[in-house]
Amino acid sequence: MNRSFHYRASWLNYTCIAVVAGAAIYSLWHRSAVNALVGFLLMGVVVLMIERIIHTVYVLTSDGRLIISRGRFSRSLSVPVNEIIRMRVVRPGLLGVRYILIEYGAGHETTVQPVNEEAFMREVRDRQERISLNINKDEDKE
Repeated sequence: MNRSFHYRASWLNYTCIAVVAGAAIYSLWHRSAVNALVGFLLMGVVVLMIERIIHTVYVLTSDGRLIISRGRFSRSLSVPVNEIIRMRVVRPGLLGVRYILIEYGAGHETTVQPVNEEAFMREVRDRQERISLNINKDEDKE
C-alpha cells in the first residue's frame, strides 16, 4: 500500500512568496515596458513557487521506493528504501527551517520536509524492516 506525505511549508516559503509578489506589484505599479515585463515575469515566479509548495509530495510505494515529487515542473526522484543509510532531522541556526536529511546509496543526499516528520521516519524504518525480513526469508528458502 502506498503512503503519501505532503510538504510542510515554512515561514520562509511564505516570506519569499510575499517578497517576490511585492516586487512584482512594485514593478507593475511603475508604468513602463521594462517594468511590466519584469512584473509579469515575477508573477510567473510566484505562481511557480506556489505550485511547488502545493504539489510537493513524498510517496512510499508498496514496492519499496521513496518517490520525491517536487511539483509538476520538476523531475521526480526515486530512492529505494533499502538503500537509505541514515535519516536525521536538521535545524539550521540562521533560518531555523527544519528538514530531514536523507543519506542513501553511495554518498547521495536529499532533503524532505514532510508535515509529520516522526510518522515519515517511522514509516521508512518500518518499510526497511519489512524489506529486510522478506530478503532474509528468500535467502532461507534457497
